[in-house]
Amino acid sequence: MLNIEIKGVQFSNKGAELMLVAILEQLDKALGEYQITLSPGTYLPYQKRARLGAWQKLSFRRGNIDLTGAFGKLPNKLLNLLKRYGIVTEKDVDVILDASGFAYGEQWGVKSLKHTAKEVTRFQQQGKKYIFLPQALGPFKSREVQQLAIKVFANADLVFPRDDESYRSLTELLSKSKTTHVQQAPDFTCLVEPEPFIDEMEPVLDKQTVCIIPNNKMVSRFHHKKASDDEQSYIDFLVQAGKYYQQEGWNVVLLNHEGKEDQKICQQIAKELSSNSNKVVIKDDLSAVGIKAYIGSVDAVLSSRFHGCVSALTQGIPCLATSWSHKYQMLFQEYGVEQNVLDFKVTASELEQSLMLFTQCLSEQRKQYLKHSACVKETTRHMWQQVFATLKV
Repeated sequence: MLNIEIKGVQFSNKGAELMLVAILEQLDKALGEYQITLSPGTYLPYQKRARLGAWQKLSFRRGNIDLTGAFGKLPNKLLNLLKRYGIVTEKDVDVILDASGFAYGEQWGVKSLKHTAKEVTRFQQQGKKYIFLPQALGPFKSREVQQLAIKVFANADLVFPRDDESYRSLTELLSKSKTTHVQQAPDFTCLVEPEPFIDEMEPVLDKQTVCIIPNNKMVSRFHHKKASDDEQSYIDFLVQAGKYYQQEGWNVVLLNHEGKEDQKICQQIAKELSSNSNKVVIKDDLSAVGIKAYIGSVDAVLSSRFHGCVSALTQGIPCLATSWSHKYQMLFQEYGVEQNVLDFKVTASELEQSLMLFTQCLSEQRKQYLKHSACVKETTRHMWQQVFATLKV
């Protein structure tokens, strides 16, 4: 029975959790019996890992120190004792499925690349499989980032960049290496098909609903040195969008897609949009699958979260976005609506014009999304066939 480590997933970020659900669904279909391993982390608490029956991986990474591979060399008696408590080492893992989403490129620095380069090398030497599931990659500009990225991706068994720009960045990086194992594939959460969303606690409304999904990364200095200076502009942008739809007679709902920081932004927006007669609801207690189901139940979405956008587009829900990385532009370009990615620094009149044009063609967009979504799902099924063929099961 294969022991598969799933890397890059977590429970706080609902997009990352949805990727975990998507992976488990495919493993269930293809393998039936298998074991998964997850590494402990702030957003991978023991209780939630245990509910999945996951082995707990013994790892230690601090700065440039990485003892993860060395733990497998501990005496067998000690390793067997650890297994009684559900703890395994890298030695026990047969394959790694990396579903990091967006973690390798210039924007993230070299720390993750250094550890992953060592990990991929160890797996290659032991004849084990290392597969990068569809995710955004690059750019790779500095010499150090390029050198480490080559070690990572040239030695992996399969790499699936999920958009044109990621694919181009990677194939240019590996121009002197073989690239047959690099194949473009879309985000794979498209195959998760939740039951229709039903909330018995809320009354059925006779008006349309727009769902607004903020993202603290839009104003995080970690991603843009001066981004936090624009925090109020970003909040004003979302408030103005909400007020536009309220004036048009729509119901506005805010959705927290990840943690306390996004919840804070939701609360700020709700305060601005709520009145004595109309209190704006914040959805903050849904599972990853529940969020996708809810998105599928509304009439339109304005999302700064990537998987909020994916969940809308793949279900035929008209969607607008704001962007903090190339992955948003690439996603909407793929669906033929790149104009739907908005700059939150636009003037009030420009935003109103964009919202008006978007709202006028909702039915056409639904048809366009669903047609392309069918192609995306077929490509994703083919991607999984390649993964399991590589695992030879």
